[in-house]
Amino acid sequence: MDYSILENDFDCACNDVVETLSKQYKSGYSGGGPGKLEAFLDLIKTSFEKAEAVFIESAKIAGDPEALRRIRQIARKHAKKCLESYGKIA
Repeated sequence: MDYSILENDFDCACNDVVETLSKQYKSGYSGGGPGKLEAFLDLIKTSFEKAEAVFIESAKIAGDPEALRRIRQIARKHAKKCLESYGKIA
C-alpha cells in the first residue's frame, strides 16, 4: 500500500476539520469565557476522533496496523496544534 497517498488524503481531511472548527469558534465560542473555551477544546478532540474514525472506515484500513498508526499520528498532530493555538486564548 502506498501510505503517502493515504497520508495526503487524511491530511486534507484534517485541514477541512481545522477550517470547520475555525468557523465554529468564530460563530459560537469566541469571547464566551472559560466555559465556552473548555467546550470548544472538547469539540476539537471529538472532531478529530470522528474524522479519524470516518476516514478509517471509508478507506477500509481497519486491518492495517501501519496505516492506522500513520492516520492516528496525523490526527494527533492536527488536534495538538489546534489545542495549543486555542488554549493560548484563555
